Amino acid sequence: MLNSIPHIEAIKTVELDFGVITLRSDNIIAFEPADGFTTFNMDQLTIMLNVFLEITNGVPRPYFSNNYNLKSLGSRERVYISENFHRFACAFAMTENSAVTRFITHSFMQLSRPAIPVRMFKEKEAAYAWLRTFNKEQ
Repeated sequence: MLNSIPHIEAIKTVELDFGVITLRSDNIIAFEPADGFTTFNMDQLTIMLNVFLEITNGVPRPYFSNNYNLKSLGSRERVYISENFHRFACAFAMTENSAVTRFITHSFMQLSRPAIPVRMFKEKEAAYAWLRTFNKEQ
């Protein structure tokens, strides 16, 4: 199966104080948090949204976030995410490894009803494989 996956390169990378956003050659946007990053605040989400809109040129793409260490997310932040996801993402996959992250995500999905498909994974490659099914530009 790995032989059928082309070599993936970074098309554009934006380094932030709290992580790195990358537009990959497979048309997937990825966020990798900085070491020790455990929650998003409104300032960070606003910065991220601006970067996402810039690198996608207004065309929603599959989006991956490494949320292994996510510990909390405020209600204001959840609403902001829900209201803006569709502007840059056509599907959202995240990795998680804790009951806290699963609870946050399930609560977010029940209360905010995101306009795009959202799914949690234990492994990055499974998340990327799922996102590739939404990729229209490959």
